[in-house]
Amino acid sequence: MMRLVLLLLIAAALVFAGGQALKALRGLARRRAAPPVPQEDAMPAPFRTIAYIVLLALMAGTATGLLGAG
Repeated sequence: MMRLVLLLLIAAALVFAGGQALKALRGLARRRAAPPVPQEDAMPAPFRTIAYIVLLALMAGTATGLLGAG
């Protein structure tokens, strides 16, 4: 049962990551038309969100014993 939950979590994370990636690409297209704005963060927010979700999925898989040393 936990494997099914982890599979659904990873599938949802992939769908969310795809949406964030499309949003980031649209934002890059808009930024090319507008003058550059200085940013404090080196990583855009959508990519940071994707990284956090992948990290959470990895931690959940490791904590349940489905990922890592067997």
